Amino acid sequence: MPLSAIAPKDRLIVSLDLPALEPAEAMIARLGDSVTFYKIGYHLVYAGGLTLARQLRAAGKKVFIDVKLHDIGNTVTRGVESLSTLGATFLTVHAYPQTMKAAVEGRGDAGLKILAVTVLTSYNEEDAQEAGYRHSIADLVAIRARQAKALGVDGLVCSPEEVAALRAIVG
Repeated sequence: MPLSAIAPKDRLIVSLDLPALEPAEAMIARLGDSVTFYKIGYHLVYAGGLTLARQLRAAGKKVFIDVKLHDIGNTVTRGVESLSTLGATFLTVHAYPQTMKAAVEGRGDAGLKILAVTVLTSYNEEDAQEAGYRHSIADLVAIRARQAKALGVDGLVCSPEEVAALRAIVG
């Protein structure tokens, strides 16, 4: 979807990377109607962020759940089924084929868009080797992007340095 197809007020996603509900709620109140889209990350999800997601949706806001799910397929499918009921716009998962396939299956007909994280941007080549990967990070990102496209994932989360290469792969 081209940026021009997204309403200007929805182009900004405010990250609620905060440790508790109170500071997140204070930020939301402070921003008021100037923000329509919020990201709830890992830390806040475990501090009551899913309840906050429901409250934001009830208030007409858009929500991005950034938890980078990764587990056995059945667990991911069931987790995404549950998260689909929140009415969130985006959900992140790790770009492992079984995980991506399970997430796409779990969202069913819900409007939830699945975004796959190709490789964590904090990883370097040494980290990848120590984790047992035989491919370079660039090659691994390309492999995962092709898999994501084939499995019906809606988008990718990647390093800015990888964007041009991924555009050539996924369009």
